[in-house]
Amino acid sequence: MNINELERLTGITKQNIRFYEKKELLHPVRNPENNYREYSEEDVTTLKTIKLLRKLDLSVDDIRSVLSAEISLHTLLEQHLTELQSRQQKLKSCIDVCNDLLQADTEKIDLDKTLKRMTQIEQNGGMFMSIMEDYKRYTVAQRKRSFSFQPDTMVMNSGEFLEALFLYANENNQDLEIIREGMYPVFKLDGVEYRAERVFGRFGATVRCTMTHPEESGDANISEKRKLLYRLINGPYFLLLAVFIFMAVDRQNVGWAAVVALFIFPYLIWLFRMFPKAR
Repeated sequence: MNINELERLTGITKQNIRFYEKKELLHPVRNPENNYREYSEEDVTTLKTIKLLRKLDLSVDDIRSVLSAEISLHTLLEQHLTELQSRQQKLKSCIDVCNDLLQADTEKIDLDKTLKRMTQIEQNGGMFMSIMEDYKRYTVAQRKRSFSFQPDTMVMNSGEFLEALFLYANENNQDLEIIREGMYPVFKLDGVEYRAERVFGRFGATVRCTMTHPEESGDANISEKRKLLYRLINGPYFLLLAVFIFMAVDRQNVGWAAVVALFIFPYLIWLFRMFPKAR
């Protein structure tokens, strides 16, 4: 197809199409007879992908990295989301301060006080984002450290074990490399080394896989205090508190509310004290 058809199919102007070609995001072939550019359905898909990512405020360089497979789209979007959330926090602080200044006499603004307040807002926002980023890394690391799945067979021999691992890898679009066979096989899944074992329960066989080097899971730089905090958030005690709160609200009972307060207040006091210290 020619560039006019491409413009119609994608809604991207010819000028922008030429720009993306110049930036090496698009690589049309040349017709050997007339040296005109010819575009394919793959070019249509590429341009629509570029259009979407540009609407998400991703840079041309970032888009080039995705199209050239230097970085996965999932990883790039995770990084970009973090950046957008940080920008959102800064914009919110600016909006809040602007609203406050509009309520005051703009000719008598206390500059030192206002600047100090904005600095505090930015610092608190940075700490919150740091805690949330660490929490995300912690949960990813926990999922990475170990996982389990139920195979289609009872895994009675090493051959069935290998078949179960290959089937799991294929279903999850992951690369599998067998290092050692047997009933306790060692393998790499997307480059991460695991050791597997078979356990039996009420519902049959389960394959349990554990990282052989858990220190490489990605949470080594997170402080032990924060890890403790995240374990409590993920743990059953936090869920129990949520159930108590729900029951107290649902029953609208003072007695239940007192029980909730007795359980939750000491925990919340300790929890909030942990936040500024968990660095």
